[in-house]
Order: sequence, then structure tokens, then C-alpha cells
Amino acid sequence: MSEAATIADGWSRLNDMPVGKWEPATTVIGGQLYVFGGYEDNIASSKRADIYDPATDTWTEMQRLPSAISHVNLVLDEGGIWFAGGMKDKRQPAKDFIIDEVWRYSMEQDRYIAAPLLPGRRAGGGLAKIGDHLHYISGLMEDRDSDASEHWVLDLKTWEHEGAPDRGWSEAAPFPLPRNQFSTAVLNDEIYCIGGQFNHDSQQLDQPDVDIYDPVSDSWRKGPPLHYGHSHSEGATFTYGDNIFMVGGHSTPEGGKKGFSGDVLTLPAGGDWQLVCQLPKPTSSPAASIIDDKLYFAGGWNGGMDENNVWLMSPEVWVREGITAELVA
Repeated sequence: MSEAATIADGWSRLNDMPVGKWEPATTVIGGQLYVFGGYEDNIASSKRADIYDPATDTWTEMQRLPSAISHVNLVLDEGGIWFAGGMKDKRQPAKDFIIDEVWRYSMEQDRYIAAPLLPGRRAGGGLAKIGDHLHYISGLMEDRDSDASEHWVLDLKTWEHEGAPDRGWSEAAPFPLPRNQFSTAVLNDEIYCIGGQFNHDSQQLDQPDVDIYDPVSDSWRKGPPLHYGHSHSEGATFTYGDNIFMVGGHSTPEGGKKGFSGDVLTLPAGGDWQLVCQLPKPTSSPAASIIDDKLYFAGGWNGGMDENNVWLMSPEVWVREGITAELVA
């Protein structure tokens, strides 16, 4: 913890991010938080990728991305990180554009390897991996406003090990309620698509829906809905133990206006959504995860300049909320 650490309602302030950013893609490898891309300088896509080490409270810049991107998710395989689609290269006053690029970052080689392109350009969709299959679900189409129903699957074993680089994506059961900027998590070998919004440039209508995909039956079913419309938590939604956690984002109460969310929510396997606690302040699109039973959240946006704050939920908050054993085990 930095010498200048402060306390805000159970949260400890740690060393700042190297640059403030929001809408990044995040994952955890070896007890460290990886933060890819996102928006910097208010609204400008970034090639920057950084690693946060909670053991030393320090950030290290890693190999830069092949494109300046946002609106993507990260998923892991053995020795690598996948990401697909996204919004690319925004520099004011021009809008960023939606792409079909698919990349794998090789940890061993420290380089990005191009993979078969998505069948269409997409951003803000869901990316998940189950077994040897990579799934890309819904998201925005090339016009930046239409929501796609397509659900594509890439057989990684065939592509990587059978010498068939031209083997591409196939179709699976379409997404029942097309939308974008929803959160995606895998729990018990099923894909959860959580919240999200209708449209992007014309309007942004948050939704409370949760849709669950079963790869065995290639079918969708409804999951426990959120208590309000919710979006923009893609880089702050993750599975830990038998629970899905979702940190911050945008929220729209029924009959209300869209605003910033300060909620930390969790969905236990087989249960309903629960409110864990509140963030130090409502924040959209942060990076967040639990590492060694400790919840970290970094960056995000709440209507002003990009935030570079990093926060740690104090262990006594876990104890006070009664979630240490039940929700974090």
C-alpha cells in the first residue's frame, strides 16, 4: 500500500494506475491484474497494456496491443489471452470504427498472433471460452447502433493443432435478446450474458436480462434478472469460486434515468443477485477482480476526466458483510 493511502468507507487507496482509463479489458493471471486497451485522454482508444502486482502495489507496462481498441473482453487459455472485435482507433473528432480482428497474446513468446477473423464486424459483444471452443455472442454491428443476434464458435483445437489456419467460425444458437455492452462470465461450464443495453449511438437503453447458454444442448435459457437495467461492467465482471461478481457500471432504475452505478453485485450459483457493498463512488467501466480473496478496482469513469485511482476493499468489509467464507471461497 502506498504511503499516501486513504480510506473511503471500507476501501483503501493504493498506488494510481500509470494512466487513467475506462472501458478496458481485464483478466487475472498468476495473482496479477492484466488491463488491456480501453479509453484514455477522455475518449481515445489505447494500445497500452499494463500489469498490476498487488504484492508490490506496482504497475508494469507490457507488450502494446496491435490496435488501439476498446469494447472487448479477455479470455484465457493455457499460456495465452484471447480478444476479438471491438472499437478501434478513436481520435477526436472522428468516431472509432468496429472491427472483426481476433488476436491471441502468447505469454511464452510475448507477442500477438492473428487468428481467424470474425464472420462480421462486432463490438461490445460477449467473448467466452468453454473447453476447446471460443464463443463470440451478439454485440454491435458495423453501423455502431444495431444489435446482432449471431453467436459464433471457433474450434481452437482444430485451428491450432491440425494445421488449418483457414478453419474459421461456425454458427451456434442465436442470442435470444440481442444487445451490447453486457457482462459475460462462465460459471459451471455455462455462459452467462448479464444486462447490457439496446443500441449505442441513437440511444442506450439498459436491460436487466440474464441469458445463460448451455453448450451441451446448444440452447439458451433465462437466468435470474438484475433488479435494474445495467451495462458497462465488461472489464469488471468475473467468476470467483462459485459466484459471479459485477462491479460498477451504468444502471437505469425502472422509470428512472441512466446513471453511474456504485454497486458491487454477486450471483451465487443457483441463487439470485445480491448486493455486496458500495464502491467509494459510482463508477462506469472500471477494471476489477478478486485476487487472493481481496477485491481490487481501478480506473473507470463517472462523467469527469478519466480516473486512475486504485482501490482495495478492506478485509474487515468482507467480514462485516458476512461474505468471506460463503461468497469468496
